[in-house]
Amino acid sequence: MRVVNEGTGVGMQLSDEQLRTLRHMLGIDDPWLRRPEPTRDYYCANPGNAELHWLQSLGMVRLYRVSDSYEWFTTTDAGRATAMASHKAIRKSKGARLYSRFLEVRDAWPDLTFKQF
Repeated sequence: MRVVNEGTGVGMQLSDEQLRTLRHMLGIDDPWLRRPEPTRDYYCANPGNAELHWLQSLGMVRLYRVSDSYEWFTTTDAGRATAMASHKAIRKSKGARLYSRFLEVRDAWPDLTFKQF
């Protein structure tokens, strides 16, 4: 995904793994979610985690605490917006989400057909 840094106007390319990390920080890494609703905004990492420090240099995350041999990061406004926008790329289709829901309901009612659902 290409992201433009608003401060410099310079475009950057984030890898799938970096986008996954940003989504994970917010708790929106589930492809079955219809709409991503952030449930948290932090990441606890070992000191010197190269990926998070690279995201920090890009302005996607910021280091907010160092304690007990860990570094705690949170997303910036740009990182949050990028994570939210990237969820669309991993989201399952409406049909797949509907069929998955049907399979869950069918566990309770084994004779239920998809048409009845």
